[in-house]
Amino acid sequence: IVDIPNYVMLELGQPMHAFDLSRISGARIIVRTAREGEIIRTLDGQERKLDPTMLVIADSEKPVGIAGVMGGENSEVEEDTAVLLLESANFNGTSIRLTSKKMGLRSEASNRFEKGLDPENAIIALNRCAELIELLGAGKVVRGIIDCNKTKPRKDTIKLDPDRINALL
Repeated sequence: IVDIPNYVMLELGQPMHAFDLSRISGARIIVRTAREGEIIRTLDGQERKLDPTMLVIADSEKPVGIAGVMGGENSEVEEDTAVLLLESANFNGTSIRLTSKKMGLRSEASNRFEKGLDPENAIIALNRCAELIELLGAGKVVRGIIDCNKTKPRKDTIKLDPDRINALL
């Protein structure tokens, strides 16, 4: 199941993360700054010291991932995982780069966030991931999205004049 969000990241360029919901205290995640002295063991098995300049994904008790960089072992999907929580977000590239550099931890996700991503792609990737989970028979998708983005997407229009293009060609 963890290969599906990774595939979607390669397909659409949007990093995602899957959490085992049974390992998330309070059954919800929040984005916050790390607290002084917090430590997380990341998916690569390393213990990492966090500081208040870093964004984390947390449950009601502890960090469960370093935002935009890497998830934590304490919430990873395992063979007996029954319920997933899928996260697809957009983070400030500078914040992710500084955290990644400070920790000496580069990832596919951090590389992409550092360059900047289209915020509208987060929902598209989430829907694609859910679609693949169902198509591959890896699970049953429960409908519903929590979207914290309060801004309306800006619709850009490009004026196209075929005659002018043909003249240039």
